Amino acid sequence: MTPFSTKGETTDQTRLLFQLLNDTTVLSNYDIPGRVFSILMESISYGIIVVAFFGMTGNIIITFTKMGFSESINISYCALCISDILCIIAFSWNALCFIPAFTDLDLPFIPSEIVIVTGGSAVEIFSETTAWITAFISLERCLCVVFPLKVKDIVRPRRTVFIVVTIFALTILPLASITFYIYVFYSRFDTKTNRTLIGVRLRKSSLANTIFYIHPFFKMVFMNITPLVIVFVCSLSMAVHLNRSAAWRLNQSGSISLNAKDNKAMRKYLKDTRVAKTVLAIATCFMVLESFGALRRLVAATLPEFRLMGAYSRFFKAITRLAFSFSLINSSVNFIIYYKMGKKFRHTVKHMLLSNGQ
Repeated sequence: MTPFSTKGETTDQTRLLFQLLNDTTVLSNYDIPGRVFSILMESISYGIIVVAFFGMTGNIIITFTKMGFSESINISYCALCISDILCIIAFSWNALCFIPAFTDLDLPFIPSEIVIVTGGSAVEIFSETTAWITAFISLERCLCVVFPLKVKDIVRPRRTVFIVVTIFALTILPLASITFYIYVFYSRFDTKTNRTLIGVRLRKSSLANTIFYIHPFFKMVFMNITPLVIVFVCSLSMAVHLNRSAAWRLNQSGSISLNAKDNKAMRKYLKDTRVAKTVLAIATCFMVLESFGALRRLVAATLPEFRLMGAYSRFFKAITRLAFSFSLINSSVNFIIYYKMGKKFRHTVKHMLLSNGQ
């Protein structure tokens, strides 16, 4: 089945794709049994809904907590929270479309098809936005640690706003455009319900067919592996420089008495160190949780059987659902990190909760 298939072949691919989405075809005796697959997907979907509730609550608190935007790092944190909220909304909708209690309702659309564009693709787009914002935050803090005397010239609030807006634009617009070009909405009459239902199908063109096969490789390289590499390199550099700086200051504090100016410098150093450690915690969670999704893409790229239309279609969809779950945890765990490691954030949240409780 080549990318440049004829119209008839493209129609067959579309039919096979949605047979797989509706789980009406078993392509391999070694794939997951249908009953086990249904229970697994439903269970993971319920788990996603629960995690999404807590993740949404935490990110809303972060976004609307009065931390101030005078510092560029707070702007980056806010952008990360907005991206995480969009991720969680997409995750929740995606999970809902695989829960029988919802899909069995008298809906005007076909959930297993509509979710391709509005759920699965949206999850991947916003997850990739989160990945690049995390990479930017890691790079920003790395520069602050490596070049502390030049940080005010390198990192500025307006420049940070411009960069995060650019990240949102360059990750959402192209990927959304590709998705809505590959897939088109259509309506068909369902004889079982005696109603016209809205669904989604692959566009019948050679260009769309080519993009359908190339698109995953593009996302794997530029949207998964590249941000992971940037976060890893920046985190490693930060850890090395923080250890060196801590050792140097320990030696200096033992031989030189601190005056008022030294105390001010020390307070600034401790503040920058706390921020760097917070970013390192965020980066570590990102690398651990998102590596599973990057590995899934790598295996799918090198093993044709492990794809949506491969011999292990159900196994691929189950692993994809698990990868979504790990990405959801990554989008939901930042509140715990901020609360545990951010003294100002912890104080602000406590004050906000106490004020609302009165």
